[in-house]
Amino acid sequence: MGGRAGKEQKMKRDRNIKKRRRLARGLERAAVPERPALRGPRYLVQPSVTVACAPSLLAIATALREEALVVDEDVLRSIWTFICDGASPFFGRDVTEALREAVRLQHIVVGAETAVLAQEPIAVAV
Repeated sequence: MGGRAGKEQKMKRDRNIKKRRRLARGLERAAVPERPALRGPRYLVQPSVTVACAPSLLAIATALREEALVVDEDVLRSIWTFICDGASPFFGRDVTEALREAVRLQHIVVGAETAVLAQEPIAVAV
């Protein structure tokens, strides 16, 4: 019985690692401003929001790739909702609201004491 429990634990861990890597790739893609569309809405995510949230998104992606770091399933779900749910602040026009949520998620994953801006804040004209 001990072998079976160990195997199930390893499978669950592997599934969690795959999910974290997939989410990290999504965060890295979300950190790059998109090109404007010719038809319909010009942007799904405003470039100013993307640029403001990019350092936090990349920090979260880096942390998710660290297998030693324990991240709760609810936190992974919150991150996925932030970058994929159209009702999240990331898809809105309010840069401050989106940045606050990105930094909040970064602090949950990375920790408040290690979360540092990767660069100086950038002003973006809209």
